Amino acid sequence: MRRLHLIAVILVSACCGFAQQVETSRFEVERWSKSQGCHFEPFEERGGMMVFETEKTDENKNHLWSFTALDTSLYVLRNDLIGLPDEMKLFGVQHSQQWAAFVFIDEKPSKSDSIVFWILSYRFQDQKLDTIIDKLPERTSLQSIAMIDGTLMLSVNGRSGNGFLSQYDLDSHRHRTITPSIANDYVLFQFVAVPESRSFVLAAREFVDKHYKATCFFVYSKDGALLQSHRYENGENAGLGRMCFAFDAARQLTVYATLERESNKKVTVEGMTEDFSKMAVGVAWIKFAAGGTKTKSYLFKNLPDIDQALTSSDRLRVKEETLKVKQGKKKEKGEITFQFYVPRLVSFNGNHVFVAEAFQPVFHSETRMEYGYYGFYRGSYPVNYTVFDGYDFFSEVLLAFNEEGELQWYNAVRFENDLCSGLSAHASESVAHDELVVCSPSHNTLRYEVFDTDGTHLLNQQITPLDFLYRTDSFEDEYNAGISPWFGDRYLIHGCQIVQNPSLRNTHRTVFYVQKVQYE
Repeated sequence: MRRLHLIAVILVSACCGFAQQVETSRFEVERWSKSQGCHFEPFEERGGMMVFETEKTDENKNHLWSFTALDTSLYVLRNDLIGLPDEMKLFGVQHSQQWAAFVFIDEKPSKSDSIVFWILSYRFQDQKLDTIIDKLPERTSLQSIAMIDGTLMLSVNGRSGNGFLSQYDLDSHRHRTITPSIANDYVLFQFVAVPESRSFVLAAREFVDKHYKATCFFVYSKDGALLQSHRYENGENAGLGRMCFAFDAARQLTVYATLERESNKKVTVEGMTEDFSKMAVGVAWIKFAAGGTKTKSYLFKNLPDIDQALTSSDRLRVKEETLKVKQGKKKEKGEITFQFYVPRLVSFNGNHVFVAEAFQPVFHSETRMEYGYYGFYRGSYPVNYTVFDGYDFFSEVLLAFNEEGELQWYNAVRFENDLCSGLSAHASESVAHDELVVCSPSHNTLRYEVFDTDGTHLLNQQITPLDFLYRTDSFEDEYNAGISPWFGDRYLIHGCQIVQNPSLRNTHRTVFYVQKVQYE
């Protein structure tokens, strides 16, 4: 049976006058501030790049950012220091076969409404870093970025919707603006690149009198030409949520989306793209074919045993409601629902597997005593507070569809991740050796499960410990741990750790780390 293994560790010998250098499995960067930015972007067989803010400053007292290129052995190939204004933070990273683009944006703009952003492009052929500095128009905000070859596109929303796409040619620095043609008010909801078809897909939510009525889809070439446009009207009391996109052999667009219940209340478009509070009640499959639009939908409440992916409290609630319905005491109103983070799509054995991580916000109540002016003698007043503890990513739901939208199989993985302060991906899915591997790191261990082509478990949840940089290191704490497919059957685990080592002068160190593992 295959297992996930560390590729190698650092070997140190005190008995030899020399040390043989072997492939390392871990790369660390010291973290000196809680607000310090750091990101690792994998470049498949070309290695990757660690981008992080250093303590060093330039002549203008701006912090220098390190762009450190690493090979597949996590050895440093080159290091470039570039000064960025202190208010600049890394917004996102995209890469293609030729380029990588790092977009920084001013998170704390001045009273002027224009927001400055930087694009630092890296060309693999000559390992050259270049810079584009620009501003967003007034009363707009950057929504997402996507790239194909040397074309980088930014989707930009206005404060009241009606956004546009901003296209940059990284080689010539040419710039153009693309505005979708929609009759009513709209907000750009999702924008992604589909490298397999060398095209961009834009999903925009359409509003009529501040009611979410439909979703418009636009397919653009890498040169910005409009190739396809489609419109999907919401069903009765249900709208499309987070989406994934694919194209078939005839270049017909297929949309995989969560279904969310819609109320009749009016909504504002500002901030809708960051709203993850909606509850998904199922998944929709939509194909815009030449002969017309084909749709299929699957509600979670109609899928047997899907309640095993719920939390224990929600599972108990569903059972109580089902029992009351059977006893005739209550009409059926409850549904099996999930709050999902950004879903992913994996091609596996001729099917598309729609994967979404389920989470829930966790709160607790506290009672505090506030005393009056005369203190104890006039009594005290208990005040109740609700405190946000974080987000609990408790399971992952997998649904496999064929080309005609038929649900082939579904399953769930329970990882029970610890509470985290922000929303981010905690798991990864990849096909290795004709098997679907689903894994998630936690507390310096890697947990994973393996599925066969029909969705059955080949390997129940396994736990593999991860090594440290030094033999005498020990684990103390960890946060923001995640995992990304790299290339072949290799994966990269990344996050922030607090490590103890009594043998070093600095017995505690806080680091960003990148760890390699391999499924074999």
